[in-house]
Amino acid sequence: MSQTFSKGLKVLEALAYSSEPKGLSELSRELDMNQSAVQRHLNALVAAGYAEQPKGSRKYQLTTSLWELGMRSIADNSARRLLRPTLRLGSQATGYTCFFAMLTFPFVVYLERVEGPRSQPHSAEIGTKIPLPGTASGRAMMPYLPASMRQALSKDATDWTGHLQYKGFPADWIEETIKDVRKTRYAVSQSGIRKGRNSIAAPVWADSALPFGSIVLTAGEDELRPEAFPTIGAKVLELAEEATISLGGAKFRNAAELTPY
Repeated sequence: MSQTFSKGLKVLEALAYSSEPKGLSELSRELDMNQSAVQRHLNALVAAGYAEQPKGSRKYQLTTSLWELGMRSIADNSARRLLRPTLRLGSQATGYTCFFAMLTFPFVVYLERVEGPRSQPHSAEIGTKIPLPGTASGRAMMPYLPASMRQALSKDATDWTGHLQYKGFPADWIEETIKDVRKTRYAVSQSGIRKGRNSIAAPVWADSALPFGSIVLTAGEDELRPEAFPTIGAKVLELAEEATISLGGAKFRNAAELTPY
């Protein structure tokens, strides 16, 4: 990749991860890039329609053009298309919100969801990244990660852009959680990322022994009570099996479950 193109992407990513418009000097300091270079990249983004200056401001923000490209990309995603009938079935059978979280180590990213009539609207938007051990969706996959990846979960890191921070979880907690998940084959979180919500998840495979992601059922703690976890857990396992078959990952699932890391 050319340095010019790489630096342009860094400017784009910095704007994408900012919650408010940013100025030239601020971007220059953040990216450790001289102002004239940052200005050239900003000018190119503005000319291409990807960035703009809010009226009366000298700062810069992204337009909706990048979002439009992302939506076109996700609309044509074959995994998302194959998973949607399973998510719809899970939502209809339980009344809970059913979603799919994809592994993007050390995070999971929400790929698709179907809201359930018995559930409060799910707060996280499609494309949201969550630290893997902090959710039922990520915990469900942990027993099937190689030792090197499990060990990395206890260390601080960032996502591929360098803007999203990951704070490591205690190694002993990770191993205890893995033991619990291995007993039932599904993972649970109670009042986790969002207060008052409980979730149950099971891993899904696609094209390798590494889990592709997980199917999750989630609802308010008054709707999805701990005494229902075994019943709903069994349902999540059924949905994960169906999703794995749809994605062509049955042989990889069998290999991973027979010889867990």
